[in-house]
Amino acid sequence: MKRVIFKILIVVMLCFNFKAKAQNLDIEGITKSTKLKVNGNVNANTIYYNSNNRNARTPFTYFVQGTINVSWLRFNVPFTYSYSNQGDNFDYQLPFNFNRLSLHPRYKWIQAHIGDVTMNFSPYTLSGHQFTGGGIELTPNSPLQFSAMYGRLLKATEDDGNEQTLPAYKRVGYGAKLGWQKPNYKIGVIGFYAKDNINSVALIPEERNIKPKENLVISVLGETTIAKRYTIRAEYASTAITQDLRADKSTISSGNLAGFLFDNRTSTEFYNAIKAGLDVNLGGMKVGVGYERIDPNYETLGAYYFNNDFENITLNLARSLLKNKISISFNLGYQRDNLNNQKTQSLGRTVGSVNASYQMTENITLTGMYSNFTSFTNQNLNQFDDINDNDLTDEEQEALNYRQLSQNANANLNWVVSKKKNSTQTVNLNYSLASSANEENGVIRVGQANNFHNGNAVYTIGFPQNSFTVSSSFNYSYNDIGRDNSDAWGTSINLNKLFFKNKLNTTFGTAYNNSVNKEIKTGVLNFRASAGTVLAKKHNISLNAIQLFRNTTNQQDLSEFTLTFNYSYAFDVTKPEISLNRKPRERKKRKKKDKIFKFSYREHLFQGEHSKISDEITSLIHLEDFKTVRSLEQIMNDLELLSLDIKDNENSSNKKYKKSAINYLDLLYKYKDFSDAYHKIATKSLQNLYKQAVVLDERLKQDYARLRNLVTAEKRKGRFVLESDMKDLKARERKYKAHVWMQEQLSGLTYQDVLKDKGLLKAFKEKYINKVFMLLKEKKTEKEIEDYFSLKYAKFYHDNAPVNMP
Repeated sequence: MKRVIFKILIVVMLCFNFKAKAQNLDIEGITKSTKLKVNGNVNANTIYYNSNNRNARTPFTYFVQGTINVSWLRFNVPFTYSYSNQGDNFDYQLPFNFNRLSLHPRYKWIQAHIGDVTMNFSPYTLSGHQFTGGGIELTPNSPLQFSAMYGRLLKATEDDGNEQTLPAYKRVGYGAKLGWQKPNYKIGVIGFYAKDNINSVALIPEERNIKPKENLVISVLGETTIAKRYTIRAEYASTAITQDLRADKSTISSGNLAGFLFDNRTSTEFYNAIKAGLDVNLGGMKVGVGYERIDPNYETLGAYYFNNDFENITLNLARSLLKNKISISFNLGYQRDNLNNQKTQSLGRTVGSVNASYQMTENITLTGMYSNFTSFTNQNLNQFDDINDNDLTDEEQEALNYRQLSQNANANLNWVVSKKKNSTQTVNLNYSLASSANEENGVIRVGQANNFHNGNAVYTIGFPQNSFTVSSSFNYSYNDIGRDNSDAWGTSINLNKLFFKNKLNTTFGTAYNNSVNKEIKTGVLNFRASAGTVLAKKHNISLNAIQLFRNTTNQQDLSEFTLTFNYSYAFDVTKPEISLNRKPRERKKRKKKDKIFKFSYREHLFQGEHSKISDEITSLIHLEDFKTVRSLEQIMNDLELLSLDIKDNENSSNKKYKKSAINYLDLLYKYKDFSDAYHKIATKSLQNLYKQAVVLDERLKQDYARLRNLVTAEKRKGRFVLESDMKDLKARERKYKAHVWMQEQLSGLTYQDVLKDKGLLKAFKEKYINKVFMLLKEKKTEKEIEDYFSLKYAKFYHDNAPVNMP
């Protein structure tokens, strides 16, 4: 196996070397710039947390991360690091480290990655899995492109008896990606191999269900554009994975591509994945068709999580009208699972949505969205059924012709009321509707239909000359869930003021939310304050404080205080010139170019010298709007590298400097938009989860009460009660109490609560946000991500309910 992979890599490198001979070494260009530069930044965060309730959260945490870049001639060697005490309090082991070090040296078109790093070949092969080792990316000025990696994917972790410990065999992997890219087409081939070391740990107990694995994935992909209008793309991937290396060897081979190069065992399995698409550009209209199929149980050891057993067919269309004032897009799709007919029930889903925007005037923009989803199966898909169902004798009754219907609509109006020199005013109005119904055998029963209404109004007034802004908002939600209704309302006000010639940025805000559901009332009041400044153009200092008060019927009042301090420092050290020639050359004095210019990006206007604009751009990440982006370590590393590029171009032309600045802003706002999408989808999922929980509440209560009354009656009669019945009673009691607790946590939950990581949402975000961003990057539909959210939220809340905590 290793010999085959080694031969493949040798052939790839020979091909690359043959092509690389055409590259000339520009000695004259190298000797023109001989300054040794050292620049980078340091970012430190400390967080203090205090609550009157018992909480597993650490009172004090800190994070230190940064980048150091050394450049000389045409070499760039960026070094990134990250350190935190976040994992110090864990009394169990994990097969990875919280603290990471990485080095990313670059020379011309050669990029290396050393240390704790990640690389991406494709979603079906190597996709975002961290490894400790090295990687290289070669992107010369030629059609040939090459990437390779080698490293440890998992460290050996012994089983110490703690249930939270994740035992693991030492796993080492390597792979390569070879591509050939021309203006009208590109092709590529990917190989990835990983294997566990059986002898790296002692025997892991069988009940942990962790076995040593081996995996080979081969992928072929391509894309072509015909007549500048038609773009066809496709990828085929095959995986051969041995689920237990201790199994006997087998001579049976598979027609699978990876299987021809793999040492098969009796536990070896073979799967395929395919994805294809066609995009047509018809001037003012764009049409796209996509198809994706992934075999059941498809798996790669180069990714943390993988969806399989589904087939997708999608159609999308986008059109602009009235000189681009109106934009309309349609999306249609169909998805099904159980591709091999091995499950007792199958799921099919149709998806349809339309999005439109209308630029009515220069100051008024109207947007709208409508989507309709229909899921059909022979069994109820509600995730609570699996969590709470104790009766295994009613499977036939549960095998119903079941359909779940859901509709979502949203309308938004943004109006710039005035935009004057001394004042600006904007108004934003938003309304959203989410409705769903459960249909069994063609009938929607009473209590099986519900609607969620939400309205929001925001008014902002600014006084540019005084550097002062006031923003106020009002939010109202009304939900009719089966036979129960609930409503919630909230209001907030935020003040922003710049002092000392705009050097000190301060904010103060307060918000209040009130929700009523049955006899339960919840009120939440919070105060927020922050201050930030930039000293000597290189030191960024900010302080944020949040005080929250919450009272809920029949519960202890909650008081939480969070204080966050942030300090970042950007440095730039230039050493004297290093002469590569014996005779020193006379340097011509050049007039320093006038670097004062301006450009705009979205709502920002940057004006002044390059160094001043650099500080303004790199300080945006510390704003509250980018809080979620700051939690993404890999993105922060990428932004730090781009900030170094901005600094390096401060003495370049306006055009070159602007390009580097736009690159930074594009990446920053790309993930800010992803962050907004995350919070929006999370809110919908939590509201749907609450709706389903309320519908199931009475049934769970009756199931628990019925068994409790039966056991109590038997005890009163002096009869013997089976131990299995007592265990069942305790299990139902825990599930019902966890269910009630989850309803209380979800009651009246709003978008603002999700944005502020209320309750368990912060811990959930830390665990799943990277995966959600991967789904967004893979262009999964909003409904697919909502379904993923709902399943994870349900299990997360049940697992973390007080009744289930040790």
